[in-house]
Amino acid sequence: TRIVLRRDSGFMDFTRKYKVLIDGAEAGTIGNGGRFETEIEAGPHTLQLRIDWCSSNLLEFFAPEGSQLGLECGSSLRGRNIWKPSRLLDEAPEAWIWLRLAA
Repeated sequence: TRIVLRRDSGFMDFTRKYKVLIDGAEAGTIGNGGRFETEIEAGPHTLQLRIDWCSSNLLEFFAPEGSQLGLECGSSLRGRNIWKPSRLLDEAPEAWIWLRLAA
């Protein structure tokens, strides 16, 4: 099974790469506007992204045999939130990055 993760382009963290953690182990990095691809075994998995002490939500998913799974991520600091990074750090560091299955 192949997973394909796409990161949107954004102002926050644009010079930084996010660490890609699959089942808790670092599998690589993804840059601003970038793409990360890897093969995984079929079955249940978790995926999370990290940057310093901040992270994304922990995404749990099932990878069917021989499939391709699309995922998307980006910085949560958009719109009004761009002026509140310290609040996000204090209240929800696990929400610094958003992560979801692609539509």
